[in-house]
Amino acid sequence: MKRTITVGEKVTLRLRVSEKDVHYAGGLVNGAYVLGLFGDVGTEVLVRYDGDEGLLAAYHGVELKAPVKAGDFLEITGWICSAGNTSRTIALEAHRYIQVTGHPYESSADCLEAPELVARAEMVSVVRKEQQRCVD
Repeated sequence: MKRTITVGEKVTLRLRVSEKDVHYAGGLVNGAYVLGLFGDVGTEVLVRYDGDEGLLAAYHGVELKAPVKAGDFLEITGWICSAGNTSRTIALEAHRYIQVTGHPYESSADCLEAPELVARAEMVSVVRKEQQRCVD
C-alpha cells in the first residue's frame, strides 16, 4: 500500500460545533471536545501515513487559546513533524473560521477575516512495526 501523505503534509477536518456538544452555560463546549477532534485528525494522519490507526501515547503542550461555542465552524489541521521507527509526532491546530455572534439576531454569525487559533497541541502516537502497511 502506498502512503498518501508525507512528513509535513497537512490533513484537515472542517466541521460545525453542534448544540449537543455544549457542556457549559452560554453554549460553551469543554476543552476535551477539541482534544477529541485532535484525536480524529491524528488518526487520519496515521492511516494515510502507515495504513493503521496507531495508538495514542501522549499529548504535549496542550494550549486552549479561546472558548469554543455551539455554532462555531472549526478547521482542525494535523501533520507529522517527526517519524521514528514506530513513533509519530503529530502537530495539531484548531482554528475558528466562522463565529456565532448572537447579534443582532440569535442566529447571526460572522465569517472571520483571518481564522482564529483556538487550540494547539502535539500528539505522540505509536504504530508497531508489523502494523505499518504503507511504503513510500
